Amino acid sequence: MIYISGVLPELLPHVWDDCEPYISMGNSRGKEEQNTHDIYHKIKNQEMQLWILSNDDKEIVSVLTTEIVEYPRRTTCRIVTLGGKDLDEWVEDWLNTLEAWALENGCEAIETCCRKGFAKKLNKFGYKNTYTVLGKELNVKH
Repeated sequence: MIYISGVLPELLPHVWDDCEPYISMGNSRGKEEQNTHDIYHKIKNQEMQLWILSNDDKEIVSVLTTEIVEYPRRTTCRIVTLGGKDLDEWVEDWLNTLEAWALENGCEAIETCCRKGFAKKLNKFGYKNTYTVLGKELNVKH
C-alpha cells in the first residue's frame, strides 16, 4: 500500500535530507530554472507544496512538489518535480489525492511540464498536451 502525505512547512527541516535526492531527481531534466535550495525556500515560505509517498515499510518511494499558479483568469495546480520509483503502482492514487486537494484549494486545473514518457502515462487519466514548451539557450555561440 502507498501512503501519500503533504508536508507542513514547519516540518520541512525534519524530512528534507530524505526528500532532497528525490527532488533533485525530479528537477534534473530542467534547464536550471531552480535548484533544490530554491525549492526548499519556496516550500518553507508556503509558495510550493511537498508531497511524500511511502510504502508499508515507511520507505519513501517518491517525492513530489507542486505550486499553485494564479493566472489572471484561473488558478492552476502545477506539478513542479516528481522523483521516485514504481510510478505505475501509485500514480493513480496520487493523482486522485492531488486533484481533490487542488479543488479544495480553488484550482480549476492541474498542469505540468514533463517528458513525453510521463505525458503518455498521464494521458490515460485524462491529461492532454495543451501546449509544447520550446527553449533556446542564448549564451551559446553559433
